[in-house]
Amino acid sequence: MNSESEHTKSTFKNALIYSSASILGKAVGFIMLPIYAHYLRAEGYGIISMIDIVISMLALFIGYGLSGAFRRLYFEKETKETKNIFVSTNIILMFILVSITSIPALLFNEQIAYLAFGQEDLGLYMVLGILMFVAETTGNNAENYILIRQKSILYSLLAISKLVTSLSLSIYFIVFLKMGVLGYLLADFTTSSVFSLIKHGYVFINVGFNFNVHDMKSILRFSLPIVPAYMFFFIKNNADRIILRNFLGLTQLGVYHMLLKFVTLIVVFITEPFMKSWDIKRFEVCDNPDAKYFMSRMFTYYMALLMTLGLILSLVIPILLRVLTPNEFWISGNITLIAVFSRIVLDAYPHFSFGILYSKLTYKISIIQFISALTSIVLSYVLIKNYGLIGAVTSSLLVNIIQCTIAYILAKKHYIIPFEWCKLLVMCLLMITSFFLINQVSLEKLDYGKNLFEALSGALLFVLCEFKAFEIANGVDVASLTIKIALIVEAFIKFLLSCSFFIMLPFLGIVPKGIFAIKKS
Repeated sequence: MNSESEHTKSTFKNALIYSSASILGKAVGFIMLPIYAHYLRAEGYGIISMIDIVISMLALFIGYGLSGAFRRLYFEKETKETKNIFVSTNIILMFILVSITSIPALLFNEQIAYLAFGQEDLGLYMVLGILMFVAETTGNNAENYILIRQKSILYSLLAISKLVTSLSLSIYFIVFLKMGVLGYLLADFTTSSVFSLIKHGYVFINVGFNFNVHDMKSILRFSLPIVPAYMFFFIKNNADRIILRNFLGLTQLGVYHMLLKFVTLIVVFITEPFMKSWDIKRFEVCDNPDAKYFMSRMFTYYMALLMTLGLILSLVIPILLRVLTPNEFWISGNITLIAVFSRIVLDAYPHFSFGILYSKLTYKISIIQFISALTSIVLSYVLIKNYGLIGAVTSSLLVNIIQCTIAYILAKKHYIIPFEWCKLLVMCLLMITSFFLINQVSLEKLDYGKNLFEALSGALLFVLCEFKAFEIANGVDVASLTIKIALIVEAFIKFLLSCSFFIMLPFLGIVPKGIFAIKKS
């Protein structure tokens, strides 16, 4: 139907705009990655990972539930005035709850730091992390107003400005002042604070400053039953990192954290921009005729994008780690594939659980997360203890599959989405098969690859001799640089081969031709 086509185009158009800032941010991040890796090292990433865990623990009490209530209840308001009052009430309530949660954590920062790091005198790290949480959480909640109004260009401009600010401060603190992890945290805190103020200023200028008790009660009725869910969600998502730290130490935790940073490229390029658009759109259209079939097709398109990027990342991440980071961060392709697939399954969860949010029976989310948390603790302990890093990613995948299965069973009682299971299964099998076939390509093992190595070495030696420089400034010799260049060539070849996955989907009837093309009206 025509309206379905318009909704599809609108969703992907806004998602494309949202993704522009994310893509730019990750491009800059890749440029800075070797610098961060060498200045912070694996232990520094381990410290950052533990701070993330503490912040996640604080966020689970308030952030997710209120943001969900913002998106779900906003469209129930019938007039502009009542919508403005609701927005203002939600933002003020967020400030109150964040303050209640953060003040005790700030008072006991040294004790929390000792529990997190196993080291003394790192309380300042934790203070900066908590203050960053305050700024980021309140700012993200205010950002919901920009998303609901579908101001995608404004959102992207703010995101790009925030990126430039963060990058500039990070370079200054980490590279020039050599402040290490402290500089990383200080840059994040400063940037989050400035842009949180900007976002709140924009919102209050547009909606006014009001507080409605009835709206507050509605928000709390929706969000409070989710609090236990996010407590269990925290346990599920962080059990592997905590157990990994206890068994293998901060260095291996830092390696795992680095892997997850690469894997979350899926979130940056696909999940986050898509859901910023779709999470609003699906509540707008869910009661329309044939909306369930439309939502099913959108999920298939979404998974097609996830698996395409997932296949590329599974093949390329191990190579990028060898090119960009010290050898302590290097991992195998099989570990990467499992980690990527785990992320894809996790990002499918909001679609399987939609019926629960639609019916407002949010206590069922707590049931799902409780089972997932218990499963995560048991599997993480057993698998990490016996298999280390590959046990961590395997545990994560199994838990996410269980979570999605339970969510689907509970949610379909309230809103049945007829998912296209056959198409989804074909895509999964095609992605896994493609990975193992393409992963056999290795320039180091093939004759023409050896010839390439020799040709590159000769060319580099000639250039360096001409300039009377036999080593690169950072100590990387000719042989090492030659290998890195050859690895980049190999990564490019694997990227091109993996694109065949997406090209095959229209011919298999999984997605129609031209579905992602956005035509100008």
